[in-house]
Order: sequence, then C-alpha cells, then structure tokens
Amino acid sequence: MRWRRTLLIAAAALAALVAVAVVVALGRLDGIVQRAIETRGSALTQTAVRVGSVHVSLHEGWATLQGLSIANPPGFTAPYAFELGEITVRIAVGSVFSDPLVIEEIGIAAPRVTCELDAAGKSNVDGIRRAVESSAHHAKRGGTPGPHDRAAPAAAERRLIIERLALHDGEVYVDARAVGGPEQREKLPGFELTDIGVKHGGATPAEVGRIVVTALARDVAVAVAATQVERYIGKQFGGPAGELLKKGGSEAIRRGLGDALDKLLGH
Repeated sequence: MRWRRTLLIAAAALAALVAVAVVVALGRLDGIVQRAIETRGSALTQTAVRVGSVHVSLHEGWATLQGLSIANPPGFTAPYAFELGEITVRIAVGSVFSDPLVIEEIGIAAPRVTCELDAAGKSNVDGIRRAVESSAHHAKRGGTPGPHDRAAPAAAERRLIIERLALHDGEVYVDARAVGGPEQREKLPGFELTDIGVKHGGATPAEVGRIVVTALARDVAVAVAATQVERYIGKQFGGPAGELLKKGGSEAIRRGLGDALDKLLGH
C-alpha cells in the first residue's frame, strides 16, 4: 500500500505544479496577446502597430484593448494614421481551443483617423490599404512576405469567424495642406460588419484585416467627400474608395463600397 500512497503524493504534486503553471501562463496572457497583436499587426500594415494595454479573461470570454495605434507610412508628418481608443472583444469560450476561433462581437469605440496627403497627392490611408491588400494576397498564396513579415511566427494561420464587428463615434482629421488643400475634421459615419468568414470555414487574420481596412476606407472616403478635397486626391487615392471619390457623392461611396464589402464577406 505504501507505493499507492507514494503515487498519490506524486500525482498531487504534479497536479499542483500544473495548476501553478496554468496560473502563471494566464497571468502572462495579457502580455502575450499584446505582443502578438503588435507583431502580426505590423506585418499586416507594413508600419508600426502599438497597443497601450490588453486585458484578457478567457474563462469569461472577453478581452479589452486600449490605445491601439497604427503609425503613418514613411513620408507623412503625422505620427499615426489610425488611433483606436477602445476595442472590446467577446469570444465564444467553447471555440478557444478549436479552429476556427469564433468571436461573437468586436466593438471599436472612438477611432481617430488622420487622412494626410503628401506633396505628390498620395494618401497615407491608401498606402496602408495597399500594404494590407498585399499582405493578405501573400498570405493567401503562401508567397514571399513583406519586410516586416520576418517577425511573424511561421505557424499555420488559425482561422477566425467574427459574428459582428461595429465601429462608432469616430473622427477623421483631413490634412491636405501639402497640396494646397484644407485642414479639416469630420465625423466617421461608422459601420457594422456581420458573419465575417462564416461561409468559408473561417478567415485568416490577413483576410479579416483586409475586410476591416476596406470598411474603414469607405468611412474615410465618405468623410473626405464632405471636405471637398477629392479634387486634390483624384487619381492618387486608389482602390474602391478612390474610384468612388472620382465619381463623387457620399451615397455613391456608401453603395459602391458596400458592394465591395459584400464580395469580401462572401455574400
């Protein structure tokens, strides 16, 4: 019987060690998530992504991010293109250890966008959009990554389903002074996306990034249309937003980029 007692003591000690390891790992989870967002986000946008703080509660299925910022590409004067005040995430707890990971809701509150034109009439927002599209393209084809991608982990991409993503209470600061245009602030109309990745068994992080940046580009285009600076942007503002800005009219922008989002979401 002595060996049984010894075995029980050993098993209890092992269980205690596992419990301690889990507590330590969960205690470090916030930092792990923060580093992952900054590394993968920088690889996706090809510019520096920083997060002020992250709080994660796996057993309750939620996370909160404060102070996420995306730096401007080289050649622009403002330090940031995007500053997202608070992001709240609600996760389907049962999917945490499965693929795809199901995110029930993402809420983005009080985003601030700086839409800046350089001396050549090129937009910082469009530069980031093109970088994200390029990263998503390489991720889909398994091609050569961009310069920042070397820092990204080589593991297979985990797929995501996002049931609802909403952005509200945003602001755009438009700075077209480099091309003789105005400096002006406008409200972001806001948007809601649903069922991202549902029809394809989940979407990669790069694909999700492309969908969200396209939606942001739509909102920025609507706000920019109100500032009368489209004549300074013209051909330099590429993608769906640029085409619609050339045609003019915020309603046309809403409809056209809504169609583009439907295609991205697989509707």
